[in-house]
Amino acid sequence: MTVCFIGLGSNLCQPMQQLKQAKKSIADLAETRLVKCSSIYQSKAITLDDEPQEDYLNAVLKIETQLSAEGLLDALQAIEKNQGRTREKRWGARTIDLDIILFGDQLINTSRLTVPHAELVNRNFVLLPLAEIAPDTKIPGMKTLNELKNQVSEQTLIMVGELNESA
Repeated sequence: MTVCFIGLGSNLCQPMQQLKQAKKSIADLAETRLVKCSSIYQSKAITLDDEPQEDYLNAVLKIETQLSAEGLLDALQAIEKNQGRTREKRWGARTIDLDIILFGDQLINTSRLTVPHAELVNRNFVLLPLAEIAPDTKIPGMKTLNELKNQVSEQTLIMVGELNESA
């Protein structure tokens, strides 16, 4: 089994419900076990233009899986599609966004997948929930999680709930 961390984000169509549905769908994946969930955090949307977006809700899941990295990516993209995700604009609003943050201690750089996630070092809404559930995690090819976490601002990040609460 490979220990993986999955980032979840949503700002459309009842984001809290979107995160809870994605968590359930990930927990139901074949050859995969949900280990731990972070709290849910609210953050401002990152955009490439000045088009306003609703705030995001974000969380991180720790899983163990026997799927390959690309097999897990395929499964996560299928969950996104089932939850109405469309890919119209980079960093656009979305029903659900599921990213492989870490896949064991592997460094992966293919046309489909980059692990550790390419934007990890810039994302307080990933680093802080990750540190909440796995503070001693080593980030392959990077600084320690604690060092990375201390480099990002906690501004505009608000803990708003628990992913473990019932839907």
